[in-house]
Amino acid sequence: MNVRFTTKQTKNMNNSTKKPLLFGIMMTAGSAIGAGMFSLPIVASGMWFPLTLVSLFVIWSISYLSSLMIMEISLTFPIGSSFNTFTEHLLGKAGSVVMGISVGFLLYILLYAYFSAFGNMAVHTLAIDTSESAAYTQGFLGLILGCLIAVIVWISTVSVGRISTILVVGMAISFIISISGAFSHVNTNQLIDFSDENGNYIPYLWAGLAYFITSFGFSSMVPSLYKYYGKDIPKIKGSLFFGSLLALVTYLIWLMVTFGIIERADFIPINAAGGNMGDLVGALEQKIGSSTIQSALTLFSNFAIISSFLGVGLNLFDYIADRFGFSNDLKGRFYTACITFLPPGLFSLLWPHGFIAAIGFAGIVIFIGFFLLPFLMVKKLRASNETAPYQLSGGNSVLLFVLIMSTITAVCHVLAMLDILPKL
Repeated sequence: MNVRFTTKQTKNMNNSTKKPLLFGIMMTAGSAIGAGMFSLPIVASGMWFPLTLVSLFVIWSISYLSSLMIMEISLTFPIGSSFNTFTEHLLGKAGSVVMGISVGFLLYILLYAYFSAFGNMAVHTLAIDTSESAAYTQGFLGLILGCLIAVIVWISTVSVGRISTILVVGMAISFIISISGAFSHVNTNQLIDFSDENGNYIPYLWAGLAYFITSFGFSSMVPSLYKYYGKDIPKIKGSLFFGSLLALVTYLIWLMVTFGIIERADFIPINAAGGNMGDLVGALEQKIGSSTIQSALTLFSNFAIISSFLGVGLNLFDYIADRFGFSNDLKGRFYTACITFLPPGLFSLLWPHGFIAAIGFAGIVIFIGFFLLPFLMVKKLRASNETAPYQLSGGNSVLLFVLIMSTITAVCHVLAMLDILPKL
């Protein structure tokens, strides 16, 4: 495979030393942290904090190694090449089709999850009846609110960038306020208490792994970091490592607060209600009691949903526009917006409590697109004896470790869907 770089690309590589590492770290962390973190306490409530800590560290490790596999692949192609280019070149048309379907399904299922979260947070914020007979209200509110936000994507991509910046700042501020205030309510003894009458913690470990994989879905940022930094390998690796580490620390702080405030037994009715964002936030607010912390927590929750919705929505919007060849004028963008937002919105109207299930499905798709296919591509690339600018150290042992561990997470989720694995 002979790859030639243009003069412009070479110039971009030389200018990469002037680009700060902080930007790449924030890009990586921002692609991971979002509304999906609200699923973590729900799916981890069975295994509880110590086992969750170990599991998250393992999943973070293989996710980071997977991103380095993708970096090894990316750096053998010109700047600006996409996942579709990688897979078609290394795995043929069939691989490209699988990657395309995986990416499309992943974005649709995540968008559905955020429609569901919109409705759930709306009924929580407005204190609307959440009984089974009023479930349609949640679905309707999710559809309406999601479509209103979708108008921003339809009108202008630039508007999405500006609003997302404001949302990220607001999310960071509200998270710091809510967490710092909630820390005084954390019972540290509760975090390591294994005396719960609903014991047998280890069997609950496996069902949550696919959700952890979804929470570390930052590997998609590799081509963008390559485009930004050129072949400055230390900065790309640094962005991936420190950005993902920031996400890991954020998750651990979040779990420390939720598990330190809400007792394990109290998660049973939360899970039974669907385990959506509003159910968890409502339980936290009830335990905390402070109106200031409650308001900050509600703001953080809504900022997280809108930010995640806009990010995933824009990615799917661009994907649909490219696939169908829609124009970028107002009419073409309207067609793109309808195909992007209406299917997941209507599904959330019919099945309003699917937030947790959707995040789990996303974990399986991430396994296919960001673990299995990169493994096959790296094997193909190395078999070609092509000189690569970067190669993940550890040889086949590391590649097999990542593949085996990620495969376990996918298999566990399938078993959990079949009710073979226990859930709290």
